[in-house]
Order: sequence, then structure tokens, then C-alpha cells
Amino acid sequence: MAVTLRDIAKRAGVSLATVSRVLNDDPQLAVSDETRKKILTIAEELSYTKRRRRDTAARHKIVIVQWYPELQELTDLYYLNIRINVEKEAQAAGLVTETVFANNLAQVPKDAAGIIAIGKYSPAQLKQLSVVSRELVVIDGDVLAQGYDCVVPDFEGGITQATQALLAKYRRVGMIAGQESTTDGRPVADPRASAFQAAMGAQFVPAWLKVGDYSEKSGYAQMQALLALPVAKRPQAVLIANDVMAAGALRALHEAGVAVPAEMAIISFNDTSMARYLYPPLTAIRVPTEQMAAMGVALLQQRLTVANLAPQRVVVGTLLTQRQSAKL
Repeated sequence: MAVTLRDIAKRAGVSLATVSRVLNDDPQLAVSDETRKKILTIAEELSYTKRRRRDTAARHKIVIVQWYPELQELTDLYYLNIRINVEKEAQAAGLVTETVFANNLAQVPKDAAGIIAIGKYSPAQLKQLSVVSRELVVIDGDVLAQGYDCVVPDFEGGITQATQALLAKYRRVGMIAGQESTTDGRPVADPRASAFQAAMGAQFVPAWLKVGDYSEKSGYAQMQALLALPVAKRPQAVLIANDVMAAGALRALHEAGVAVPAEMAIISFNDTSMARYLYPPLTAIRVPTEQMAAMGVALLQQRLTVANLAPQRVVVGTLLTQRQSAKL
């Protein structure tokens, strides 16, 4: 069985991205001489050898496909951060990148050695991408069952942690969840609402679960729906599925004169820079977009190096960051 970068990373106790960049002699990598020597020693012990690609000129060119149009990306810092960090990680690893926006699959160049697709894609769209290059990694979409590598956040773990933290202080906890669709109209399964319901158990109240579309406008509208309930029958705390909807929800609360967190506490999901600058700053579940980007690039590099790999799913954990919108 061929030795992979994952084998070396496991033995060395470092990330796939670090192993790849050490073995590719990346001059911009900040790593100790001890770690570098350890990785090289393990690679030698395991007799690791790089596999040459058919096309030496094309092997360094990868395409980053962002499912948002460029202007819409500016309204959702989560996807913007992933795309920027993928470009940085890929270029630091010596790869030439080209970015295609708005899921414009027709613009994906035919000479791409590999593709990193950011966002949600239908089976038909994945098939169209794989025609250009079978070396395909999806970030933020779970496509393992369809035979492709992917990097996803631990939605269930993050939502469960946030819900339990709220339940430790509040009896009535609600959620504003989200529903997405691919750009060709296929609904996307989102585990956040079901994870919330499971974590709530017998304390779950259906009227306190509202579903928006991840936009600021829908966050505003769904919070207004919760505020329409009598004060004694509305949630004391609300978990919101992303920072953009949380911004809309906060606006609704401010307009209604509801104090945060004294009268209603808020926890958001994603923890982009927006969360720190809203008023009050949001307590949030942080999704490490830098780490997701690094893992996506490492998976693609591995696929470009080693033939006949089984598809892999990498799940990246989350962190709870406490600020002023919820005192836990």
C-alpha cells in the first residue's frame, strides 16, 4: 500500500497541510527546524515518494469555484473568508489558482489539474465539475456519499454545545435556523435545526424554532415572529444559525426595545469578524475557516499526488466564544 501524506502527518502529529508544505519546501512556512526534521525523517523511514503527474505544466493549476457571485460574497464573510484562505494556502503551497464566481461552471478552464468548490452543489453540478477534473474537493458541503472529498464544520457538535450552554442558564430557548438551496434549485439538508431539537430534548418547543434563508432580512423577519409571541411565552434566549441572520435579528430586537442579553440572549454560529462589531458583540460558535481552507488544499494536494484514493470527509471542530450578547 502506497504511503500517503496522511500517514506522515499522523506519525508526526501535525496537519496534512504542514506535511505537504514541508515536503514541497515551502519557504513561507513558519515551522520549527525540529518539526521540519521530524517530518522529513518520517517520510524517509516510510519510503515516501511523490508520484509524478502526467502533465508537468498543468499540475500546478487549480480552480477555486465559489458558489456566490462576487458581490453577494461580500455580504457573507463566512464564504469570503474560506475563499481568501483557500487562495492563500494554495499559493503558499506553490499552486497557481484561478477563481470562478457565481458557480459559473462553464468558466472552469478545461486544463485544471484540480478543483476546490466552496459551498453547496447538486449531484448534477458535481458531475459537471468532475468532467473537467476528477480531482475535486468540496468545502462546506458534505458530498462524501457521492464519492468526493469534502471538508465540513462540526455543525452538530457546535449547535449541541451552544444549546447546552444556553439551557444551563435559560429555561426557554429558541432557534432561528436556515435553509439553503444549490444554485440549480436543489434544497440542501442542514443539520443545525435537527441538532438543536435533539439537544433540547423534552424542552423543545416547535413555536420557538423559526427558519430563514441565511439572509439579514430573514433574520429580522424571524425574530419579529418570535417577538409577536406574548412575553411570557417567547424564548429567553435564541440560537441563530449564522452571523448575517443574527445581525437582522438584533435590529428587530433594538427596534422593539428588547434589551440584549437582559431580556433576550443571543448566540450566533460562524463567528466571522461581523460578530465582534455588532452591538452588543455576539457570543458565537466559531467555525475555523482558515483551518477548513488548509485542509481542503491538503486533500487536493494528496489527490494530485497519490492515485486511487478513497473519498474522504474531514470534519473540523468548533469553538464557543463568549461576548456580551449572552452571559453563560
